[in-house]
Amino acid sequence: MKKLYLDFNVISYLRSGQQPTLTSAFNEATKEQLVVFSPAHLEDIAASAIRDKTPPSITNAELEFLGKIAGRNALRPITRDRVELHDESPLDCYARVVDQYDVNDWAERVEADVIADAHDRPFGMPAEVNNISPADILSNIVHRELIARGLWSQRLITRDEQIKVLSWQFDDLKSRFSVFEAYVNLAANLLEKLGYYREARDRSRARLHDVTHIIYAAYCDTLVTADKKLIKKAQAIYSLLGISTQVLSNKEFEASLLIPDGGRR
Repeated sequence: MKKLYLDFNVISYLRSGQQPTLTSAFNEATKEQLVVFSPAHLEDIAASAIRDKTPPSITNAELEFLGKIAGRNALRPITRDRVELHDESPLDCYARVVDQYDVNDWAERVEADVIADAHDRPFGMPAEVNNISPADILSNIVHRELIARGLWSQRLITRDEQIKVLSWQFDDLKSRFSVFEAYVNLAANLLEKLGYYREARDRSRARLHDVTHIIYAAYCDTLVTADKKLIKKAQAIYSLLGISTQVLSNKEFEASLLIPDGGRR
């Protein structure tokens, strides 16, 4: 069964019930697609609860709704190399995320440094590069070389693999999750440096979650988001690695499932 991955903003729209067309499209999609969640969804909820002091009533409602639409379809690393569907409730995943949330303190600082560096020492500017197609923005072999150097510096690849990295596709990485995760992070950092739909300086936490969603959605058939920057960056990284995940805006998702009068296709 095909797997459907929704960005947390789309889940929030569904939970509010204020976008009936989106709800209708979602109901149609779930007849043939399995909705999954990942630790990234629970990190979104945990960040609001811990950082923004969201009331427990809202946190509980978000967890309950995620369980309602995705059940126990948890997409998560089983080992550092394997990602697969796991029978786990959002509440159990949330408890684990909260217990390990101090790791996010470090991760958010790293993200802040990445964005600051992209603004202060850019390779390019959004006005110059945002008109480049996602399929072309990372197509230069130099970009693959920079990613390969990053993987080597993190000791995630062997010396013999430094050349192989230049032609890697998702099939070479999907069973090496720790390497794939690092590869996507390096590619996302490069996009920021190039200025491709660059994030504002105060968006480090949001960017951290966006990149994690890109990582997990690669193991699914469709990613739906209302974030234009996330769409472009996901498409760029997926194109680089030959990842077949279809990336749709919420409006494109609606249009793909509903005809103009609100009926079904």
